[in-house]
Amino acid sequence: MVKRVRDERLAWLAVQPTLRRRSRRSTPLTLLATALTLGMSVHRRRRRPTERMAVYSVAVDHVAGFLDDAERAALRADGTVPRWFLSEVERAARAVRQHKPLPAPAR
Repeated sequence: MVKRVRDERLAWLAVQPTLRRRSRRSTPLTLLATALTLGMSVHRRRRRPTERMAVYSVAVDHVAGFLDDAERAALRADGTVPRWFLSEVERAARAVRQHKPLPAPAR
């Protein structure tokens, strides 16, 4: 018996490597804090990528609902998302981090 995978899960699998790299990036504020405390604030950075990935998972789940039929077919066939997808994920993730309502599609 073949189980069907939801489009949201396929979208997450397609963008997860990119989002994982983005979640590990140091921001200027974390670099400054690390420099000012002579590296003593490094222990706090271990939790941040996990928290960022949790926010990204909510955003990807929300933005996957914006896909049209042709984009869903491409996601299922090739495992690719449209070019606009990651920018919308970033926009939705920003809303989640700021505790604002999730945005409607921009296009």
